Amino acid sequence: MAAVTSQVLGKRVRSMRRRNGTTLDQLAEATGLNKGYLSRIESGEKTPSIATLLKLAGALEVSTGQLFGEEVAKDDIQIVRARKSEGVRQNKYGVVPLSRGEGRPGLSAFLVSPTATFTADKRAEHAGTEAVYVLEGSIEIQFAKQVVPLSTGDYVQFPGHLTHQIRKTSPEARALVIVSEE
Repeated sequence: MAAVTSQVLGKRVRSMRRRNGTTLDQLAEATGLNKGYLSRIESGEKTPSIATLLKLAGALEVSTGQLFGEEVAKDDIQIVRARKSEGVRQNKYGVVPLSRGEGRPGLSAFLVSPTATFTADKRAEHAGTEAVYVLEGSIEIQFAKQVVPLSTGDYVQFPGHLTHQIRKTSPEARALVIVSEE
C-alpha cells in the first residue's frame, strides 16, 4: 500500500463529504469529532488516527480503502458511450447530456448545438461554475451587455450566477459545456 500524505487524505475526505452533501457540522455530529479538528484534517494540517478514520469512513458511507485511494466506488467513474442522434434532448438548445444528469452533485456535461439568436427565454443562471469549450465553428456568449465571441478551440469559464446565453455564429457550431455545482 502506497503512503498517503495528510494533504491527499484531507482532500479525499473533503471531496467525499461534499459529494454526499454533508456539511462539516453534520460530519462533526455524525462522528462525535470537533468541527475545527475535521477542518484541519481536510486541509491536511492533521493526520487522523485509525479510530478517527473508521469514524469518518462510517459517517461518509465509504470504506477505509476508498479514503486511502486503494478502492474505487462503483459509481465514481462515469462512462457515457457514443450515442445516436435520437439521444438529443431539446432544452433551450439542442443538448446531448454527457453526465449522470440533473440533481446529482458534482459536474454536469453537455454537448450543445446553440440556436442562431439570443432570446430572453434562453437566458441561464445557476450555482457553481460553467465552462464552455468550442468544439467546432463559432459562438457568442452574452453576459448582461457584454458579448464574448469564441471560435474552435476557445475556452471560457465563469461563475454560473452571471445571467448568460449562447448563440451560434456559424452553421456548424458545437460546444462542450460543463457545469460544476460546487
